[in-house]
Amino acid sequence: MSEIVQVPNAEVLGEQLRDLPKGLSFFDPIIPHEAKEALESGGEVFISQNPKGAKDGLFIYDSYEATGTIFTRSKEAFDRFYRLKPSSYIFSELEAVEHPKEKWNIWQLNVEKAAARHRFRHHVTMDHDPGEIQRFMASTQPETNQTWVRVALKNGDKCFVVKIAGRIVGMAWMAVVGDVARSHGLYVEPQFRRMGIMKDNFYARLIYLKSRHVRILINEIADSNVPSANHAAKIGETIAGKIFLYTNPDFDAASQMTESRQRPEALGDHRNPNSRN
Repeated sequence: MSEIVQVPNAEVLGEQLRDLPKGLSFFDPIIPHEAKEALESGGEVFISQNPKGAKDGLFIYDSYEATGTIFTRSKEAFDRFYRLKPSSYIFSELEAVEHPKEKWNIWQLNVEKAAARHRFRHHVTMDHDPGEIQRFMASTQPETNQTWVRVALKNGDKCFVVKIAGRIVGMAWMAVVGDVARSHGLYVEPQFRRMGIMKDNFYARLIYLKSRHVRILINEIADSNVPSANHAAKIGETIAGKIFLYTNPDFDAASQMTESRQRPEALGDHRNPNSRN
């Protein structure tokens, strides 16, 4: 009989994920990192087992954000997870034709080949002050689980910011796991857009990634978000896959989700694999 097992805490996560099959997702390299951050932020992690006892799926969920990501190639596992959390935003690379959904594209950049030549117009720094970051995100991305900010910084995620007159006006998060990085949580205050702030932020992140010998940078962009897709193409990113945002009929994904998927507990834009994109 198929079953779903909840991972009780981050301390046993590694053991629970040890025999999770490879190839569940494009995001395989960063799944353990995202799952750990979810648990430490008060979220939930579930593992699906098929009737033979083999693990065939993972579900990372953030209750505060009502957002999660299902990682599986099995429609049966997807259905089991999907029923767990009604009235939620659910991301998955598996396409279920019977549910309403919005298509997002997974973009990737070959960091080694990307040119880092750029003339900066704004000073970009890595912010390590959780209070300052939380205040900015509370006003610009209020759906964010604020507990995650301190957890992310503790786990080595980087928050690149641009400040004007001493306050944050633009931000982008990045998680680095081995030679793979995921960018999410991109936001610039409306009055400061079209000033090259996010372009400067991107090149600051690119220079950092090259210094860390990171091979690939990934992010997710809604298929309907043409300006962000055009920007991604212009800086050399290419579409490597797709992921779908599923919502219950009472949810309006297009009007409520931010421009770039939240981190995956989101792998959830997180803050998208929930969310802070």
